[in-house]
Amino acid sequence: MSFIYGDTDLYLIPGDPVTNVRLPRMFNRLFDEYGIAARMVPVRVRARDFAVWMKASFLADNVKGMVIAPPHKPLAVPLLDGAGLYARVAGSVNVIRRAGQRELEGDLFDGEGIVAALDYYGMPFRGQRVLILGAGVSGAAIAVSLTEGGGDSGAAHMAIYDTSPGKAAGLAAGIDATFDTTVRAVTEPDPSGYDLVINATALGLQPDDPLPCDVSRLEPHAAVFDILLRNQPTPLVRAARARGLCAQPGFEMLVQQIPYYFDYFGLPDVAERVRGDVRLLRELIYPDALRAEIDAPLLYSAGA
Repeated sequence: MSFIYGDTDLYLIPGDPVTNVRLPRMFNRLFDEYGIAARMVPVRVRARDFAVWMKASFLADNVKGMVIAPPHKPLAVPLLDGAGLYARVAGSVNVIRRAGQRELEGDLFDGEGIVAALDYYGMPFRGQRVLILGAGVSGAAIAVSLTEGGGDSGAAHMAIYDTSPGKAAGLAAGIDATFDTTVRAVTEPDPSGYDLVINATALGLQPDDPLPCDVSRLEPHAAVFDILLRNQPTPLVRAARARGLCAQPGFEMLVQQIPYYFDYFGLPDVAERVRGDVRLLRELIYPDALRAEIDAPLLYSAGA
């Protein structure tokens, strides 16, 4: 479907900026693929205007939902009538839908995305020692997801580092009080002693950024996941791979969230079809430097 008509359902993605968002390309390709009269539209909204804009937008009956881009994920939470567990613990949402006549509810699917991505690559986290670099919105969602259940279901031990010690400590305390996993804040981004290291910082977006951790101190069996979508493979991914480690870019975390979005928006048939074949989505967002990995992913090997 190339045009927007009076009966077209709209899904909005507010952010500031929105020039680099990838979801409209992915959603609209799927809408076309499955013959759904809908479109996702990016909208630049300043933080100071977000509350008024969000509430007003849902007054339009054909606005069916939103996917929230930075920096608005935390701003949306107090505007909702309800939110999922991950969203409440992390204090952020990345998806909003109608609930009843005028009520709105939200949730956060970064966690489902990271779990599915790690499973796809065979990167173990259950019962393992995990270091998360960055205690922002994505870091919080990842931490919650990887600790849920504890023991065999989640990480056995988790450490969180952030350049703001109080931020890391607050997140660790909140998760430790909610889930049965040992979670603590650390004051240095030292990856030694961890089985899995996840970069949830912005380090790697700019050419002159330092590495988020000392790659030489990674364990010989460690796996690395860098959630960044731009500038991939990042210096962290390249440096870890140069050591022979399994290091993956963040594309799969986004790809694996898409079925959850469609389920949440009341389109379960589309969600099921996407789960059956996500290659189309990978083709849309993988850069040329990594396209070979669409068909031949670099899987984790404990002997690496």
